[in-house]
Amino acid sequence: MDAERWKRVDELLQAALRVPPAEQNEFLRSKCGDDSELIEEVRSLLASHQEAGTFLESPAIRVSELAGEMSTVDTASPPGLAGQTVGAYTLVSQIGQGGMGTVWLARRSDGRFERQAAVKFVSIALPGRAVQERFRREGSILGRLTHPHIAELLDAGITAEGQPYLILEYVDGKVIDEYCDERKLDVEARVRLFLDVLAAVAHAHANLIVHRDIKPSNVLITSNGEVKLLDFGIAKLLEGEGQAGVATLLTHESGSALTPHYAAPEQLSNQPVTTATDAYALGVLLYVLLTGQHPAGPGPHSPAELLKAVLDTEPPRPSVTAASAHDHTTAEARSTTPEKLVRQLRGDLDTILGKTLKKNPQERYGSVTALADDLRRYLKHEPIGARPDALSYRLRKYVRRHRLGVAVTSGLMLLLAVFAVLQTIELRRITRERDRADRIAEFMTGVFKVSDPMERVGSKVTAQQLLDKAAKDVHTGLAKDPETQSRMMHVMGKAYMNLGLYPEAQSLLERGVKISEAALGQEHRNTLNIMGDLGWTLFQEGRLSEAENLQRKLLDIQKRVLGPEDHDTLGTLGNLSVTLCEEDKCSEGVKLSQEELAVKKRVLGPEAFDTLATMDNLSVMLAQSNRLAEAEKLERETLEIQFRVFGRENLGTISSMINMADIERDMGRDEEALKLYAETLDLEQRVLGPDQPETAVTRYSLACILARRGQMDEAVSNLRNAIDHGLHPRMDLGIEKDPLLSPLHNDPRFPALVAYAKQVAAKKTN
Repeated sequence: MDAERWKRVDELLQAALRVPPAEQNEFLRSKCGDDSELIEEVRSLLASHQEAGTFLESPAIRVSELAGEMSTVDTASPPGLAGQTVGAYTLVSQIGQGGMGTVWLARRSDGRFERQAAVKFVSIALPGRAVQERFRREGSILGRLTHPHIAELLDAGITAEGQPYLILEYVDGKVIDEYCDERKLDVEARVRLFLDVLAAVAHAHANLIVHRDIKPSNVLITSNGEVKLLDFGIAKLLEGEGQAGVATLLTHESGSALTPHYAAPEQLSNQPVTTATDAYALGVLLYVLLTGQHPAGPGPHSPAELLKAVLDTEPPRPSVTAASAHDHTTAEARSTTPEKLVRQLRGDLDTILGKTLKKNPQERYGSVTALADDLRRYLKHEPIGARPDALSYRLRKYVRRHRLGVAVTSGLMLLLAVFAVLQTIELRRITRERDRADRIAEFMTGVFKVSDPMERVGSKVTAQQLLDKAAKDVHTGLAKDPETQSRMMHVMGKAYMNLGLYPEAQSLLERGVKISEAALGQEHRNTLNIMGDLGWTLFQEGRLSEAENLQRKLLDIQKRVLGPEDHDTLGTLGNLSVTLCEEDKCSEGVKLSQEELAVKKRVLGPEAFDTLATMDNLSVMLAQSNRLAEAEKLERETLEIQFRVFGRENLGTISSMINMADIERDMGRDEEALKLYAETLDLEQRVLGPDQPETAVTRYSLACILARRGQMDEAVSNLRNAIDHGLHPRMDLGIEKDPLLSPLHNDPRFPALVAYAKQVAAKKTN
């Protein structure tokens, strides 16, 4: 039947459904005339509609214990089976039955261990090679699937009476949509739970198995929140059956292997079934979980209405569906308000579901894994791979639906207009970027005039002189482009920070924040990044109270605008925790650092570099709080991972080794601390070189422990080397005030070392 013929049949069917049954035949004769085939086609659809009733509104299964396509029945046990043994299990009671058999609750009875199971039998009322072959096929399929989120096949066989059976994992759980609603899971929690469903389906696809009947009743959630995917009874093996998805004799004899509400367009139109079919059903399931409605809209639907919706009608975007809801129930079930729910769905989730629910399988995600990757990017607030439909795509779809009403000339004119607009926008962008590049080039040319022989003072030009010239000129040289001006101030402020010139850095960063706020707004990421570096500069200057206030303000904005799991938000959280510890508020600092660590472990993973850096910082804070046992345990865990993932010759690993040595020293374990300092010093000399400030810091710590052990000659040698090549933070107060060096105070060489340290410090400061 071609499209025009089907459209005529559909129109007649919808009209006939509004006519009383007794008058339908006369109505059809008046509308169809002599077209007897048309009359019979509509009559057959009317008969199917009458027989179907409202079955489409009820899910195919609502019993959580089933591991197959069963429906709810009276749990009274038929006589003769209760108490019988099947394999290693004894039947207890019937828990369900369906078109191809029954399911029984059973307990393991061979004495090896206790376990419940679901035993599935082929119905005696359905004899025949095809049914039993399909049943054996289900066992073969399930036996190939081993995944924590797929109901496990425990055993299979044939009873003495010749009945095949499967023994399946007994799943005691809730249907996924009911589970989410009862616990009022928010949108992100539902997406995370759905990712486990995707993992199960991806495993099946990797084994060349298409499920073909993914729906809420086939996805159960146990009481501890574990996902279990059920019912591979209608799954289709992709290998060994000729062309992918072509219906086989087995499929025809078994009946239509689908649930209409969750069927893909290609299933309803008898087209090849592929992994993209499961992707469509997963899209419908996620749509229901997020919006509380089916993409076809609220029911009930007649078979013809549902068929038309799936094959022809583009589903509304999830945000539109949420906005059209007339009560607060849906939003409350997602722990939010209707307005916030619409905002959460608008954008990336609209785009992801739009791609998943494409009518054409080729336009959907290439794999379930690709869909999962985009959902993970959404949770991390990263750009997704899918993109909203281009204008050309929407025009193409419109022309296809209304090809007779759209003139070719109008289409060409529209495309030309769109092209002209895009070209104008692109030209403006190119012009703006060119002008900005010219301004930056002109500004930098002025900066480097400091090296002109006519303007230079002295024989050499230092980095600080160039920076001072740039800092002076940036206030006027880029005044016409405040966005670029604020970014240049940010860059130069960070350069001053790296030189240890914190007052200069503070002045530039404060000005950069004001200009960026005026040009881009306070909540723009560029403005927030400048504020973050300003807060750290205040910390380095010892202005801890001001640093804390700015970091708290910044953290509040970032959590609201960027989200609590954004990289910049977590960076501010870590900086604030360090500031608090320096202010003797280590209990709160430790709490914030623990919060930061929990997020990074969940989002980045326990072995990510940033996660390990946070673990390292937290152990230092615990040690500062005199919680040495906790600090030691966490630092050892950090080192074990770093040794395994990054190796010993890694800067992060070396930093953790130094912190571990400090903790051992503070716990009075001088022998262990000495060995670790010595090992770390050897690594630093190989990785960084012997004359680096980092190596000097380790030598200083080594000198302290040697002095405490009475090894004065070695202590003096290491301390002098540390003074030569780098200033330890404690040297700012003078080495004579460091209590860790008190054993050296009586050594006759110590006064000379003190004088030498002050001389080196003064020279490096200048």
